[in-house]
Amino acid sequence: MQNQAVSRKTMLAIVGAGLLAFCGVLVETSMNVTFPTLMKQFNLSMSVVQWLSTGYLLLVSLTMATSAYIQRRYKIRSIFIFAGLSFIVGSFVCGLAPNFMTLLIGRLIQAVATGYAIPLLFAIILQQIPVARLGLFMGIGGMVVGVAPSIGPTYGGMNTYLFSWREIFWFILPVVVIAVLLGSFTITQKIKTRRDTFDLFGLILLGISFFLVAEGFTEAGNFGWLSSQFWGFLIAGLVVMALFVYHSFHSDRDLLDLSIFKSPTFVLSIMAYFLIQLMNIGISYLLPNYSQLVFGANSLAAGAAILLGSLVSGIVQPISGRLLDSHGAGYPIRIGSTLIVIAMLLFAIFGLHLTIPLIVFFYLIFGLGFGFSFGNVMTNGIKQVDDSLQQDANAAFNTSQQYAGSIGTAIMAAILTSSQHSDSHLSQAVLSARGGHHDFILLAVLAMTAFVLILINFQKQAKNAKA
Repeated sequence: MQNQAVSRKTMLAIVGAGLLAFCGVLVETSMNVTFPTLMKQFNLSMSVVQWLSTGYLLLVSLTMATSAYIQRRYKIRSIFIFAGLSFIVGSFVCGLAPNFMTLLIGRLIQAVATGYAIPLLFAIILQQIPVARLGLFMGIGGMVVGVAPSIGPTYGGMNTYLFSWREIFWFILPVVVIAVLLGSFTITQKIKTRRDTFDLFGLILLGISFFLVAEGFTEAGNFGWLSSQFWGFLIAGLVVMALFVYHSFHSDRDLLDLSIFKSPTFVLSIMAYFLIQLMNIGISYLLPNYSQLVFGANSLAAGAAILLGSLVSGIVQPISGRLLDSHGAGYPIRIGSTLIVIAMLLFAIFGLHLTIPLIVFFYLIFGLGFGFSFGNVMTNGIKQVDDSLQQDANAAFNTSQQYAGSIGTAIMAAILTSSQHSDSHLSQAVLSARGGHHDFILLAVLAMTAFVLILINFQKQAKNAKA
């Protein structure tokens, strides 16, 4: 058992990195519940205000795409301190913001911090935790980045209702300071750094692609799903993504090693992971806004409606990680994906007849499913590549996780916005309920798609094990 021991210093390093990652993801969704307030305060539409989330998630995604290179180039302790200080600066900018643009700039500064903090958390776990206990600790990491988005609306709603949205940034500062101090004294370097040439052009292509696709979904809310604006941005984004892939395979500069995608089981894992996170961020955005726009609930009640499911999800993730260690990945992931399908079907069936208690109950089922599947899908996926590619696999999973969040937010907002503009004779509450129902139907389809991908993946893994 000695080779399975985890030192106290490593545990404290994980706590420090975990706290910083948690704060980044908490702030990520805590602003979602403030959108109706910000729309009134700054006299802006939903499609503009939602860029506080979409823009944040886009930049987090791009930062994460560089994390494999950054971790090879610089010491992880230095990266961690930079991320912590950036988050503190961003919090001050947001807390003091006199207008929407300043608030957005502060959010983008925080996005860079979060984009480095989350991959660092998983890098420490992958590099310093024994394989026999990897599922448990990856489950803890998954708990940090998976549950915080759901707790965010409760935290944001409480502050907005009792104080103002600015307190979202002030109250979290002491935790960030503690995290920075803790990580600074405990994070150690296990892998030698090396000087590679950074692929700036590849990053620019990736950023343009991410922006165009996300903007396409935003435009769908303003002009419709059949509009030239939506399809123009979407097709342009996919073309630029194809250019990025071509460039990456023909460049000797370093950004992200795309050879990880040569493994079909890795590809199936990351696709399922992408969809699960899209549903997680999408519904944590949708439900608080639905509660306010349809039921007239205040921000505190709207955020609290998903708190129970979030807490259950957090409790379950380390437990499900231990199940992976003892029984393999298939057992907890199949349970989780089944529960997610059930939850989304219930939301879709009752979409026009929801109540706050039903939202709490259905989201509780989703939280259970998310807890069993989310972190384990990532752990299982990273195991599908060689050890030498783990940093790139980690970066790819974290990038997909955040980009899934930006796309999920954009799609949910676009469907809500398009519904609100569809009939001037109906009230905004009725139109928002209709848009929410359409969102739930889409989420149910995505849940079933993820379930099928997971089944195919384990069939392929079983065949590979026999070969």
